[in-house]
Amino acid sequence: MKHCDFCNVDIIDKKSNCPLCGKSLDNEAVNKNEFYPQYAFEPDRREPAIKILEKLSLLAVVLSMAVNLFTDHTISWALYVIIGFFLLYVLILRPIRKQYSLAQILTALVFYLTAFMLFLELYTHTWGWGVMYAIPFTWLGFAILSGIFTLARGYVNFEMFKPMFMLLLLSLISFILLMCFDCPTVWPTLVAFLVSATEIILMFMFRFKRSVRSIKRDFGF
Repeated sequence: MKHCDFCNVDIIDKKSNCPLCGKSLDNEAVNKNEFYPQYAFEPDRREPAIKILEKLSLLAVVLSMAVNLFTDHTISWALYVIIGFFLLYVLILRPIRKQYSLAQILTALVFYLTAFMLFLELYTHTWGWGVMYAIPFTWLGFAILSGIFTLARGYVNFEMFKPMFMLLLLSLISFILLMCFDCPTVWPTLVAFLVSATEIILMFMFRFKRSVRSIKRDFGF
């Protein structure tokens, strides 16, 4: 019986390698520290580039804040640099590092871009253009994009359900708030809501039809 120190298991069969980790169980190989196959330890080549971008972005934030404080004694325009670095991290660097799926990327884009446009409205004191036009049309664009990706995949899975549901929820809440505050323009938000709701309904309908056809085929109906 051989023993794998790395996995802490006993190997009953007379094998020269551990079936779990691939470590060689021969004495000579153990002395040479032969463990996992080489491909298991292949480093991620993107990680050094991501770390360099993070450090450069952080340096840009620090320098912009220092210059802004030295010249104006505020961080008025440096705040845009800080927000830009935050969006760079959550929308580009983090998805690359975590290997987000397409649905996760779209969900993050919808959420953070909506928050960014709200920040611009509040910070610049130009309330109205974002809530009534920019944000609803952004939601509408993402809803159409999600529908295209869902249609391209043949409604096989519910990968795009999360961004679609977020768009539906955000547009519904926005429409209710706009109606409560008697905003003059609500049709872009209503269109975004109707498109999202229609796509979700179609997704369930196509999924249901596929499930019914699969059951009929399996049971010979």
